[in-house]
Amino acid sequence: MVNRRGLRLKLIKPSLSMLWKCIQLLLLALCFDTVQSISVVTDTPNVVVNVGNNATLDCSYRTYVEPAFSLEWRFTPGPNGDGNAEKILYYTDGKTYTLGPQANRIKLIDQNPTNGVASIRIENTKPSDTGTYSCDINNPPDFTGTSEAYVNLIVQVAPSIPECKVIGKPYVGNNVTLLCRSSMGQPSPKYAWSEVRPGTEQSASRVMVKDSNQGTMFLKNLTMEHSGTYKCVASNILGERSCRLVLIVTVSNEAGVIVGAVVATLIALILIAVVAYYVFHHKKKNPKVPVIGHELREDAVAPGKEANSHLMAPSAHSIGTNSNSMNSKYNIVV
Repeated sequence: MVNRRGLRLKLIKPSLSMLWKCIQLLLLALCFDTVQSISVVTDTPNVVVNVGNNATLDCSYRTYVEPAFSLEWRFTPGPNGDGNAEKILYYTDGKTYTLGPQANRIKLIDQNPTNGVASIRIENTKPSDTGTYSCDINNPPDFTGTSEAYVNLIVQVAPSIPECKVIGKPYVGNNVTLLCRSSMGQPSPKYAWSEVRPGTEQSASRVMVKDSNQGTMFLKNLTMEHSGTYKCVASNILGERSCRLVLIVTVSNEAGVIVGAVVATLIALILIAVVAYYVFHHKKKNPKVPVIGHELREDAVAPGKEANSHLMAPSAHSIGTNSNSMNSKYNIVV
């Protein structure tokens, strides 16, 4: 007779052995996955603070910390995060190192960041703190998974006093651009131009092109009426600043030379016309008398000889006397 109890035990033993092997494989698989993967995340990938306030950059991770565990924070300056990354904090073997211009203002939220929290705090934020921060966990032998998280920090700053200037030559007929620009401001300031008149300020009506983002205003075909005072206001959510510009429209040197030449030419033409008119009317009132030549005779005396003619020509009386004396002297009989 077969011992059913023994048979039943024989059947159970292989089943328990297989179950134990399955449990061992499952535990090994779980242990392998835990050691070989890592997950680093942030709950606030975008942080915005006003200048001077503290900023908390969140970073947490999931892994089993090994002796070679290290934490590293890097910073890429600029609102677009397109610069070179700089190491600003490093933790390893129970020691924390801070570097760069932010070294005295960076603190770990958990002084022992091996418990899954690697967040940092930046105190007394400055405009230069704006940029992209990366939290990097290195924990060999964890070689798979996500080992890095990124946080974008924006430090809001009121606009600085803008600079107003004229681009181009403010001559009559020219085109010029009025430029307004703040060196600081986050978010980027918006710009508004207005024309200041006595007792009032109004939006500049002669604007051809106005860009509120770039702070430019384009004035076309200048006239003397464009001369005046213009005001630019740079503003964002934290405040506004302004500057003024006095625009004086004048005639260019080249235009002055041309105008002078034209005026001189007109004056010369007028003088010529006046002289011609005077000469024409003078001749008309005083016509010229024609010159008639003197009639020459054989006995005419040359000019200048009349005064001495009595010395050169003998008188009729002397001629007769001489003739009688000659006749009486020679007594010629015919």
